[in-house]
Amino acid sequence: MAINRRTGDIRTRTTNRCAAAWRIWGILASPPERVSNPPPETSRRSLRARSWMVAGVILVIAVVSAVLLAHLLRDMEWALLRETAPLYLALVLLLSALGTATYTAAIYVLVRASGYPTTIGQAYLVLTASLSVNYVTPLKFGIPLRIYLYRQVMHVPLAVGTALVALETWLGMLIPALIASVGIALVFPEIGLAAPLALLTILFMGMGLALFVRPSRITPLLRRLPLQKFTLRLARFGETVQMGFRSLPLGWLGVVALLIGLNVTVAAVRLYVVLLMLGQAISWLSLLAVLAISITAGNLSMIPMGLGVRDASLTLLLRQLGVPDQVALSVAVIQRLFAPGWPLLLGLISANILGVSEMVKHWDREG
Repeated sequence: MAINRRTGDIRTRTTNRCAAAWRIWGILASPPERVSNPPPETSRRSLRARSWMVAGVILVIAVVSAVLLAHLLRDMEWALLRETAPLYLALVLLLSALGTATYTAAIYVLVRASGYPTTIGQAYLVLTASLSVNYVTPLKFGIPLRIYLYRQVMHVPLAVGTALVALETWLGMLIPALIASVGIALVFPEIGLAAPLALLTILFMGMGLALFVRPSRITPLLRRLPLQKFTLRLARFGETVQMGFRSLPLGWLGVVALLIGLNVTVAAVRLYVVLLMLGQAISWLSLLAVLAISITAGNLSMIPMGLGVRDASLTLLLRQLGVPDQVALSVAVIQRLFAPGWPLLLGLISANILGVSEMVKHWDREG
C-alpha cells in the first residue's frame, strides 16, 4: 500500500509539472497581445513607485561602490588622482556609452536582418532590460526574457526570437574566445590553448548541429519517449528555429560579428584608461587579450554576473603583466562596476520604461 501511494504521488507530481510546462509553452506560442492599459491614476502611482525603487537601487549601488573604491585606493597618491581622475572618469563614461551603443547597434542589425522592423530605441530598451535580469539571476534568465520582449515589443515570433538570441549568444561567446586564443598564443603561452580550442570546437559543433541536423530526422526516436505530444511539438518548434537561422543573410551576420568585436575592443580601451588613471601604462593589445580571456572564463560560469570567475582571471592576468596586486584588485573592482554594473543600471531604467513588471502580470493573467 505504501509503495502504491508513493507511486501515485510521483505520478501526480509528474502530471502537474507536465501540465504547467504545457501551459507555459502555450502562453509563449500564442500570438502577442498588447498589455491592457490600467487606469491613469493607477498607472501614475505604479510609475512613481518603480521610479523611486530604481532611484533607491542606484543610490545604494553608488554609495557602496564609492566606499569600496575609497578603501581600495586608500594608499594611492590622492593629489595626483584628484588632478587626473575627472578627465579619466569622463573617458571611462564615454567609452561605456560607446560600448552600449555598439551592442545596441548589433541587436538592431540582427533584428532587421531577420526581416522585422524595429528602431534603435526599441533595441536599446530590450537589450538593457534583459541584460539587467541576466546579470542578477542564475542560469541566464535574461535569455527567455529577451525572447519575450522581442515578441512583446517588436512583434518578433517566438521561433525567430529564439534563433536571434541563440545566434547573439553564440557570437558573444565566439568572438571573445577567438580573441582569447590569439592572446594566449601571443601574450600568455604558458596558459595553453587546450581550453579555448575546446570551447571553439563545442561552439562550431553546436552551430553545425543547429544548422544541418533536421529535428524531423529524430522524430521516430521522439515517438518512443514519454510526453510524446510535447516532444514532437518541441521538435516542430526546433525546425522553425532552424529556418530562422538559415534565413539570416551571412553579410548581416558579419556586420553583427564586427560590432560585437568592436564592443570587446572598446571595453579593452576602457580598461587601458582605468590603468592609466592608476599610473600603469600597458599595451591595449595585451589588455584586449586579458579582457577576452576573462570574458571567456566568465561566459562559462553560470554564476550571476560571472562573479568571481571573471574578476579572478582578470586580476591574475594583470599580475602576470607586472601590475601591482593592489592596483590589479582595484582595476577588477572598477571593471566590475562598469562592465556589468553599467548595463545593470541602464537596464533598471529600461525595465521601468518598458513596464516589464506589468507585462509579466499580464502574462500571468493570460495563464
